[in-house]
Amino acid sequence: MPQNSAILKPEVPLSTAVAAPAKASAWPIVALCVVMLDMLGLYLYLSHRLFLLNPVWIYLTLYGTLFAFYAYAAGRLVPRIPVVFAKHALLIILLGGIVFRLIVLPSEPSLSTDMYRYVWDGRLSLHGINPYRWAPNAPTLRHLRDPIWELMDYKVYQTIYMPVSQMIFAACYWLFHENLIGFKLIFTLFDVGVCGLLLVILRSMGRSPLLVIWYAWCPLPITEVSLSGHQDVVGVFFLMLTYVLLLRKRTVWVAGITLVCAILTKGFALMLIPLLVRNYGKKFALAVAVSLIYFGMPLFVYLPQFLHGMSQYLETVHVNSSFYGWANMALAKVTTSHYSIVNKLSDVVILAAAIWAAWRRSTGYADVLRRSFIVLAVILMVVPTLFPWYLVWVLPFLPLVGKRPSWAFIALVCTIGLLYTYYISIKPFWWTPVIEYVPFYLILTWEYAWWRLGREPLGVLRDKWVRPPGQRSV
Repeated sequence: MPQNSAILKPEVPLSTAVAAPAKASAWPIVALCVVMLDMLGLYLYLSHRLFLLNPVWIYLTLYGTLFAFYAYAAGRLVPRIPVVFAKHALLIILLGGIVFRLIVLPSEPSLSTDMYRYVWDGRLSLHGINPYRWAPNAPTLRHLRDPIWELMDYKVYQTIYMPVSQMIFAACYWLFHENLIGFKLIFTLFDVGVCGLLLVILRSMGRSPLLVIWYAWCPLPITEVSLSGHQDVVGVFFLMLTYVLLLRKRTVWVAGITLVCAILTKGFALMLIPLLVRNYGKKFALAVAVSLIYFGMPLFVYLPQFLHGMSQYLETVHVNSSFYGWANMALAKVTTSHYSIVNKLSDVVILAAAIWAAWRRSTGYADVLRRSFIVLAVILMVVPTLFPWYLVWVLPFLPLVGKRPSWAFIALVCTIGLLYTYYISIKPFWWTPVIEYVPFYLILTWEYAWWRLGREPLGVLRDKWVRPPGQRSV
């Protein structure tokens, strides 16, 4: 993978990279506007459907069409936009990303019932009840039951949402009570914030800010955050804020606090601690340790109850996995302890990825991002459950790692929606993970092979994505 020096090194003369305004073609930016309007129409139609999964094929067709427009805009149109129109293109990209999210904001979150648990946990916190203490079906909480409680799943489980998430749920409930649109608005603001942080990182790395389109226009965060209201984006925001703070030496210790905020939203970022401590030293490690103790206090008080709820969830919810599901099927034919063995194998792979990332000091900021991306990707590939919104954790890294985004992960972002075929007959189909993961692993193998050969795969970004030294980014 390219390092910082490779990113900042011009591959063509400046006179070649910057087109003369008189010869600049306006058709790419006109086509970008047309694509944006087409996507707006599709999101508008999507927002007016009362139940998106009935029938599920309508939703999957809409999602696939949106993805095709997105991939065409990001992969074909934006690289061809002349430098003279770059500022206009960036404005269109940011405006489109915000409007897409606002259009679907009023929709009912019919892809998932998770939001009802967010409201329930926020209500408990505002009533002075630690959400980790009791499961929603506990008789002690009977007086708080209402239509939100009726719609909620997993009522027998203690909450699995971590303290920073609980703080956000409590703030949302204080502001909006049971209004789901209010909750989604807060999550959408965090999502827009991720786009802003990506712009900061791109500029600092000498890359074109237009690369933000790979996140801003991606249908996955738009449908899973602004439409469905999933809270993972809160952790993603704090994770990206961590990398922004790591850009300056004097804010490294603050980055330790924001990393803990990401960890205590969802535990995926926990395995990044060894890598970042290895590269940013004792002050960073101290900030992480103190923050974990302070912000994690509500969880630590009722740690046995939290672990019980997490254990219930992990033992019973096995959805859409790749390595975990396939290894489990193979071992089920030879032993009755297959679940236990696969759980241990999964833990070993995750631990190995974290140790590999931290074994040697990184060669620079770009290498830290690359290793972070690999650790998170490995975690997602070996956990027992991979819901579509989990991919939001790796999506911001795609325009930051390598000379172009990984087509393997772009393809997975497209096919991951096939999970919703479960709702055709309320059962998983054997062919769903095959369509999702076989192309993913084949493309990933191809990309790795080309990288090892020292070549760039097809579709490499054009020269104007790289900013020559001394040239201001647009």
